[in-house]
Amino acid sequence: MWVRALVLGMLVACGATPASAPATGAPLPPLSFQTLGGTPWSTRDTAGKVVVLDVWATYCAPCRKAFPKLDRLAASHPDVAVVGISVDEDDEVVRQYLTTVTASFLIVRDPQRTVEARPLAVHALPTVIVLDRRGRVRFRADEMGEDGYDELPALVASLLAETD
Repeated sequence: MWVRALVLGMLVACGATPASAPATGAPLPPLSFQTLGGTPWSTRDTAGKVVVLDVWATYCAPCRKAFPKLDRLAASHPDVAVVGISVDEDDEVVRQYLTTVTASFLIVRDPQRTVEARPLAVHALPTVIVLDRRGRVRFRADEMGEDGYDELPALVASLLAETD
């Protein structure tokens, strides 16, 4: 148990939050995007779930390395909403990219890069934000490294175990 607490503490410590982004523990205001198929999606759709938001782009090499890890996380935790937010401008580029990687998790689009403004204030890729069941930001990492993706399952498990 203390190992899980230590891992969680290290994850939170390395997840520095930009000044204009919600602080760890603060609720994230609702966000809305569209899927590649044009279907609207909102964080409201994930109410009551642990949510992993991964902001990425096709030209981001670390993002490509993260996809198999996110895919395994989504497969092993179907009760967790894993959502990839692509900031690419061209839908066809994203569609083509998704033929080269496995992504069984939801992909939504933000070609106008609204994630760069508040409330997310994303300025580096990949950026990962994890929300607890109450929609509070519990973890954030800008320029998330491979090791951080390896630790996400432990963080998710600890958030799923929370009873508050």
